[in-house]
Amino acid sequence: MKLSMKWLSDYVDVHEFFSEPEKLAARLTAVGIEVEGIDDLAKKYQNVVIGKILVKDVHPHADRLSLCQVDVGDGKNRQIVCGATNHQQGDKVVVALPGAVLPGNFEIKLSKIRQIESQGMLCSEVELGLAKESPGIMILPGEAPLGTSFADFRGLNDVIFELSVTPNRADCLSHLGLAREVGALLGRNVQQPSVELKEAKGDSTQERVKLEIKNADLCPRYAGRGIFGVKVGPSPDWLKSRLEKVGINSINNVVDVTNYVMLEFGQPLHAFDLSLLRNKTVIVEKALAGEKFISLDGTELQFSGEELVIRDGSGPVALAGVVGGLNSGVSEVTSDLFIESAYFLRESVRKTARKWGIDTDSSYRFSRGTDPEGVLRALNRACSLILDVAGGSVSRDFYDAYPQPFSRRPISIRHEYLEERLGYPVQIENFEKWMKRIGCQIRPSTEGDWQVQPPPYRWDLDLAIDLVEEYARFEGYDQIPEVFPPLVASPSTHAPQFRLENRLNDWIAAEGYLQVVNYGFFGSQGRADFIGDPTNLNSVGLATPSEGVKVRNPLNDETNEMRVSLLPGLLKNLVSNFRQGMSYGRLFETGFVFSQTEKAYKEESRVALVGWGQPKNIWAGGGGEACPTVYSLKASLENILSKLLIGSYQWRKLSGEIAPSFVHPGQAVGLFVEGKMIGVLGSLHPLLAQQHKLRTSVAVAEFTFEGLVRGQPRVPKAKAFSRFPSVERDLAFLVPSSVEAGEILKEIRKQSGPLLEDASIFDVYAGDQLGEGMRSIAYRMVFRDLNGTLNETQLVELQNKLADAVKKKYKVEVR
Repeated sequence: MKLSMKWLSDYVDVHEFFSEPEKLAARLTAVGIEVEGIDDLAKKYQNVVIGKILVKDVHPHADRLSLCQVDVGDGKNRQIVCGATNHQQGDKVVVALPGAVLPGNFEIKLSKIRQIESQGMLCSEVELGLAKESPGIMILPGEAPLGTSFADFRGLNDVIFELSVTPNRADCLSHLGLAREVGALLGRNVQQPSVELKEAKGDSTQERVKLEIKNADLCPRYAGRGIFGVKVGPSPDWLKSRLEKVGINSINNVVDVTNYVMLEFGQPLHAFDLSLLRNKTVIVEKALAGEKFISLDGTELQFSGEELVIRDGSGPVALAGVVGGLNSGVSEVTSDLFIESAYFLRESVRKTARKWGIDTDSSYRFSRGTDPEGVLRALNRACSLILDVAGGSVSRDFYDAYPQPFSRRPISIRHEYLEERLGYPVQIENFEKWMKRIGCQIRPSTEGDWQVQPPPYRWDLDLAIDLVEEYARFEGYDQIPEVFPPLVASPSTHAPQFRLENRLNDWIAAEGYLQVVNYGFFGSQGRADFIGDPTNLNSVGLATPSEGVKVRNPLNDETNEMRVSLLPGLLKNLVSNFRQGMSYGRLFETGFVFSQTEKAYKEESRVALVGWGQPKNIWAGGGGEACPTVYSLKASLENILSKLLIGSYQWRKLSGEIAPSFVHPGQAVGLFVEGKMIGVLGSLHPLLAQQHKLRTSVAVAEFTFEGLVRGQPRVPKAKAFSRFPSVERDLAFLVPSSVEAGEILKEIRKQSGPLLEDASIFDVYAGDQLGEGMRSIAYRMVFRDLNGTLNETQLVELQNKLADAVKKKYKVEVR
């Protein structure tokens, strides 16, 4: 928000800060109203003065240029070459002298144009930064004082603050609100603007317009008043200047007044052309589903039925608190007005503005909360100003529908509580002083206790701790001592879930993965694009609903529901890193996913991992990838399972029909742990990789946290070392492609008994010599006995037993 110091000084005395605005900025920032920038307009127009053209001749070397002799009031005439044609001898003009720096960092210097020296420049409104277009140089009225600074003449000798106001301080979104803050800070009186309507003798508003409030729950207060016979036209210079200095473009005298009062009081207003209100009716109610509306900027909206609108006898004429309609706006032919001043529920306005992506000065203030008690005062102020700048007569009566006035309970606060929270002694008189300065009514109840009634515009003051904060910021945050609170109790015990999650996170991080913490929200469209049909996810133990839990008031479409899986968010992180040039990486997240049943909401803890690419293995030669990413991810997970002391697990192949839609239908497995499927691992589906332009291998995995940590903490079982040597035996089988290598390995382990120390696959071969659909898979077994050295007879018997068992069960041949 922009703040004009000259405008501010109408309400509170800040004269000593015009020469040193930085000091006021520092004090405002210290109390939480951050000043992000200071624009001294007087410095902006330094060396820009008012001059008079004494002589206008044709340039001797250029027919299209004029050569002017200009008096700038210092007794020395300036010779200036000008390319414009709209000026005449005797005109008062704006002269930029050498040393001036015009908007756009355009410095004026002594120069020669077509061999003739030019000692300045005659300026247009465009060159002065006052307009986007202008017909030529700026011609001033004859009474403009010669030699005067242009900034002083135009009222631009002002200082503009760029403020960052926190969402809870909606009362500071106006000059009067900031004057209250400055007045409290400096201990100075605040002058209220005059809102007295002396000429209220016109027609009756209630006879000319019928008002009906059908949704008072969304519009607790609605006031309106008619003004008749106005003349709509350009605003006077003082009004234009004030609005333009704080970044508001002038439209016409009526609209400018409504904007002026909004910036003055913080109360948005709207002016309807009374002649365009059909049936002379104003109704406040929810829109009809499918109803169409064209806003002032020409945007067509089709309502869902949840929006609050202002309608006349035939249809919507405004989106309440957000934007007016094209069908009832004020134009140069308007003569009768209906001025609206209302208090709309901030949640309703915010939701509507977010839904339609319409961000206006009005919705910005309504969505943060306006003052319901200031509605009538702002209405009367606007009517009074319109009478001044546009004429007409104001109605003798008005509407003020306020069936249930707001009331707030006083806040109880104890002196002891105040000191306890602040950590330093508080003088009673100091606390009472600051509370009175911010507009609170304070009444001691007992000794050291107060009943504090906040002013109606301070919605942020609701609890005793709010008053503590008010005292702290005005007294100075630097007063709070830097002392650690005493530790009077033993640290609380961490929850088992927290400890297990920390341990698991450490193990995953040890595998080279970086932890991600994403929001619990995600977009419904992004979820549907990634998850697709969740049926197959349910079959691998990841219970996933087809719809996420909707967020009632989402910030945007990308966070409109609670997430049902961690992987869509991780893929988003992956894509972002890949596009930033990270050719490989590993990420993981532990967090909750959400679902809804008929009776309750549910949350479930999950663990998800993603990996893409591989680091270059310079020792392997050729600089290629060390191994496919999906195997790298699988190896990391097996290491983690080992640390969890989970020995009984199995990777089960997921064929195309039962694989989740986001994994490659031929490169996906489910993790089966102790009789239960707990998740999925696989390569990213090629269509998703193509959609996100991922030109590298990507692997994804997600598991239930409960499935991984079930039975934890597990106690490792000690095993005696054998003093006798181990023996290796290899077996190769000719296996049809329908038989999984892991199934045979499982059977080998089962048949080997306690003599088996280790078993693994060390070679896989497929070729024309083996026949179509056949593979040769070689297994290596390591045997060792605790009680003695294994002899050849024992090994041959064991080898034959293994081979026979595998051949019988899987119909394979030993090579």
